[in-house]
Amino acid sequence: MTSKQSGLLAGIAAALALVLAGCGADPTATPTSVPTATPPPQAAATPTPDEAALFQAEWDALIAAAQEEGELTMVFGGAAGRNFREIAEAFGERFGIEVTVATGGGTAGAQRIMAEQATGRYLVDLMFGGSGVAITTMAPAGALAPIGELFIHPEVTDLSLWYNGRHWYTDAEQKFVFAFAATARPENLGMRYNTDLVTQDDIDAMNSVFDYLDPKWKGKIVSRSPLHGDVAFFTQYVHPDIGTEWIDRFVSPDLDVTFSDDNRFMVDGVAKGKFALGISIGGAGRDLDSLGTLGAPVKALVKEFKEGGGLSASASSDVFHAPINPPHPNATKLWVNWWLTKEGQTIMHTMATELPDPTLRVDVTDWGKTDEKARRVEGKDYLFFDAQPETIAKNKEAFDYGVSAFEAARR
Repeated sequence: MTSKQSGLLAGIAAALALVLAGCGADPTATPTSVPTATPPPQAAATPTPDEAALFQAEWDALIAAAQEEGELTMVFGGAAGRNFREIAEAFGERFGIEVTVATGGGTAGAQRIMAEQATGRYLVDLMFGGSGVAITTMAPAGALAPIGELFIHPEVTDLSLWYNGRHWYTDAEQKFVFAFAATARPENLGMRYNTDLVTQDDIDAMNSVFDYLDPKWKGKIVSRSPLHGDVAFFTQYVHPDIGTEWIDRFVSPDLDVTFSDDNRFMVDGVAKGKFALGISIGGAGRDLDSLGTLGAPVKALVKEFKEGGGLSASASSDVFHAPINPPHPNATKLWVNWWLTKEGQTIMHTMATELPDPTLRVDVTDWGKTDEKARRVEGKDYLFFDAQPETIAKNKEAFDYGVSAFEAARR
């Protein structure tokens, strides 16, 4: 046992002794209502004063131990780096912890962490880096620790406070990549378009993702490459109404799609009119949305398609994961539990620099800077392929199919 672990245990023991000495023999609280998801699970019982006091003692001891460590090191990839840096600074000021944040691409961050682990160095506590590389590379390599083992806060462990009464993960094992937020949207593959090149008549004529395959769009589409580090065609592959036929036609030279792994190239291409449509462009879509608010001739397609509606939690600002052997385990646990409380998720909505995705908590009522079009509609059913075990298990299969189809079309 390390000195820090011993200090944490001693702190908890001392705090518990003080709390229990002041508790009555039978202090039963009157139950209160708990916000529920749809469909509502059975509400959890309101903690008794004893339970609340015991948790408070544990929480206070955790804060003290985290402050003794004094540091927290996180990697924020992609949108998380733009959205959450100021929140990390606010967390550090509140709890008296120096927070170090490295930003950049999620794939590069994951590769850095795995390279360090290979040499016996464990320098990162937490990573917000998107689902793709985490589930296809980091988790299979044993580079990640189970997130649920860190949960202690009653607001986090109470499943009735989460969408559909459960915690959501985007890895097949359902324990490594935790989804705390998700975008609700029509299943149109996140299409963005240049308003100078696409008319309202064009938009009115689009009622299915198969309409993107119309020869009129030949040479006018940009998309992420199937060779990208994450699963570029995952949704298309697992969706019962899209599938491999769509992928084969999309990657065919007949449609002449330009494929890229460069977000800047995709953003500039659509915004400056080199391409009319951006389809499955990942984080580049958010950058185009931001440009649109500044007056650029770009829009996101917001229209119900025959393929239905879905939730997506694949972005770096929707999920996080914990590398094994964190250098600051108590600060790590403190961040995880604070971040997932109602307070933490409300701060995410209100303090994020850009447009954060809506939390998967059901008790957060301040939508803050979230995009109204991305919010869940109460009572509406959504496909959530990112977090369904039976579809998540097809991640590698989807990636392999996209690569093989792409390469076969270019032989």
